[in-house]
Amino acid sequence: MALVHPVISTLSRVFDMPSEFIGDEMRLRAVTSWDNLTAVELQVHLEHELGTTLDDHLIEHIDSVGQLRAFYDERLAELSRFKAPPDASSIAPALPAVRAGGGVGGGGGGADADASPEQHERPRGDEPADISQMIVGETGISEVDPARGRLSYRGYPIEELIGRVTFEEVVHLLIRGWLPDPDELSAFRARLAAARELPPMVATNLVLNAGASTSSVLRTAVPALGVAAEANADPAAHIDLRERLIARIPTIFATQQAARAGRRMPDPAPELSHAENILYMLGLPRDPERVRLVDLCLVLQAEHGCNASAFAARVAAGTGADTFATITVALATFTGPLHGGAAHQVIDLARGDDDPDTAAAYLRGRVDQAAAARARTVSYAEEDPRVRPLREAARRFNGSPGNDHVLQVLDAVRAAAHPSKGPRPYLTVDCYAAAIYHLLGMPADLFVPMFAAARVPGWLAHVEEQRTRQGRIHPRLRYVGPRNLRHFPEQD
Repeated sequence: MALVHPVISTLSRVFDMPSEFIGDEMRLRAVTSWDNLTAVELQVHLEHELGTTLDDHLIEHIDSVGQLRAFYDERLAELSRFKAPPDASSIAPALPAVRAGGGVGGGGGGADADASPEQHERPRGDEPADISQMIVGETGISEVDPARGRLSYRGYPIEELIGRVTFEEVVHLLIRGWLPDPDELSAFRARLAAARELPPMVATNLVLNAGASTSSVLRTAVPALGVAAEANADPAAHIDLRERLIARIPTIFATQQAARAGRRMPDPAPELSHAENILYMLGLPRDPERVRLVDLCLVLQAEHGCNASAFAARVAAGTGADTFATITVALATFTGPLHGGAAHQVIDLARGDDDPDTAAAYLRGRVDQAAAARARTVSYAEEDPRVRPLREAARRFNGSPGNDHVLQVLDAVRAAAHPSKGPRPYLTVDCYAAAIYHLLGMPADLFVPMFAAARVPGWLAHVEEQRTRQGRIHPRLRYVGPRNLRHFPEQD
């Protein structure tokens, strides 16, 4: 019986296809099951067969089974010339990448294929593969189009929602799937209002830990709500859990703020909208203009695709974790300085200098450092469609004299940005929302909790979608360490 070539047996497993149906002339992308994940799986199998890592873009440059077999045989012969490392501390150099051309090729900047093995270096630790654009699933929640500067919630362009619907309507759209009619909206608002009050055991814990950071309090208060539910100590247990979480995030940080200030926490006002109730609980003025500003920020920050926090929530949901756990994971991710936790730092810097140009120059330097240190998941070629309405709303707001200094600094940073470099990492929707919260009189440590209060509906929508449509997320890591090491025990 003839032996089956390793490439054919690998393809048979990956494609779930009898090996006799796989010939050299078969085109890989003509197989009906072919997609990006199939390509990754195929590469992982090949690396296992060869016992080495391959260039990340290898499969992109291979078209047919015959080309794949030729590459495999060439690489196998190449590997047979290498010797094992002389001791356990040495690491074999990376193998040469296949050249682009002739059907297969490596990534840009790779070494020449005909160079000797000693000339090749292992991948640098500070140059990780870019997986930020990898498709990991499908969604019907939102569409983020960075190339065209567009964003939509469940098919509605964000421009169709701004100024036409309230945050409560957007919440209903995200977690229920449609914009509510007047009766549905009235009932929905009533349920949110009825769920605002915290269980006594949670409120007491917040008062006792009022001195902790607001981010830490959020991360601990959400699981505390889960404990209260398990202990049958939640007076609003009859209300949908998702609605309870959305209603209570503002009550959590408002309770902490009141305890810090030594004042009595005002009871949530059921007759007020979500945005107005936030201002009321924080003891801030709540005239119609301020309420509209808060509502606008909440609407524009409610959802933004599968970013780090939403992905973390989806991973947790895929394991079967409960809703309290998934939102806690999202909150922990969101408070990181490379996600929602950076904007307040920029606002602090912007308001700390009397000269907007000087502050802008300093901030611009910070921006460029951040850009060099990280790759953004979403980088708009056009301006983020959420930024302009916030910037214009902030400019129109008639706050206290001198309060527009932060906006002047942000405008100076924006004007200094060279068009060829694209949007600056810090000049995001979060920066302008933080500027608005600053103009409204909120302390900087409330910026992240306010962002979280807006984003909870989006997280909950992702959690539900992951549970019902896609199940577990189980990514793989590409091993880049040493292989085939041998241990020689010391002899007596």
